[in-house]
Amino acid sequence: MPKKFNIAVVGAGMWGQTHISMLQKEKRAAVTWVYDLNPNMAAEAQVKFGVKRVAKDMREMLDDPALDAVVIASPPSSHVAIALDVLHSGKHLLIEKPMAVNREEVIAIVGEAAAHPELVSLEGSCRHTRLNPKFTFIKALIDSGKLGRIYYIHHNHLGQETFVEYNPNGAWAMDKRYAGGGPFIDWGEYDLSFHLGILGDQPQIKAVHAFTITGLRDLSKLAPVVDVEMHGAAYMEFDGDLTYYYERGAGVHGETRNETRLYGTKGGLHFSYTTWESKTITYFHATDKPEKETLTVDMSRHPAHDNMAFVTHFLDCLEGKAQPMMPVSLAAKHLNIVFDLLKS
Repeated sequence: MPKKFNIAVVGAGMWGQTHISMLQKEKRAAVTWVYDLNPNMAAEAQVKFGVKRVAKDMREMLDDPALDAVVIASPPSSHVAIALDVLHSGKHLLIEKPMAVNREEVIAIVGEAAAHPELVSLEGSCRHTRLNPKFTFIKALIDSGKLGRIYYIHHNHLGQETFVEYNPNGAWAMDKRYAGGGPFIDWGEYDLSFHLGILGDQPQIKAVHAFTITGLRDLSKLAPVVDVEMHGAAYMEFDGDLTYYYERGAGVHGETRNETRLYGTKGGLHFSYTTWESKTITYFHATDKPEKETLTVDMSRHPAHDNMAFVTHFLDCLEGKAQPMMPVSLAAKHLNIVFDLLKS
């Protein structure tokens, strides 16, 4: 019989509840605690999912000697204090992205994780990226040399809908004090995790030229404070003569699907990296004449919900069967680039 890990979930909102539901599908996990600053939300989650205990405070939960790990799914501004307490208490950590809202908090979390190498510290931005069959497929294609040297990445995804319209209880996500930013913070780590990861995490940032704009829509009926960016774009320069045009928006007066174009010296790719988009990839190349092929990624073994793959990976790490695909130290690299974009 595999060990059953006792796990606490901090944050009983939409994403905390998603974690609870996915963990309960895993025979290796038991959700034994739930905690939220709003006790009513915690109580509702306890009843809905049959969680054994609601914590009155973090200390009560972390003092439980039977507790193995903690999932942090609360608003980003709360992450650093909770993560430091979790690691200091000797518990494994799964922390949602973004793991922090400024560089100082990132440094603190990475430092505490480094002080506890015996503990798993997994960050959420591998969910749609490193655990995605498209990532493995495209990385193998690049590693084979068929594309030559990748010299340019172009990625964009713009939509009219904002986070608070996707999650009506997520008004906090429109306030920089709690969220850190808008679509750059919400999706930037995913985008960078995918695009830099398929290049072996080798590119190092050299320069950033970016803009952000807010106030494109009146959302005062949905959120008391709306000061995050709604649209932003950046032209980034990396070592190895790699350039990267990147655009994100939520609340923009227009729509552009999630789309990536990779240009190499021998070939190029056009695809949408998220699992719910097309599983086909267009491969452009040339010998004596320009050609293109349609490649298909096998998605049949990937779970219907990306978070199931994420939870499974976390438990594999706890069992020692896998190394974290997104340790907090690597997530810090991506998040610091996002901070550069927001500062520009």
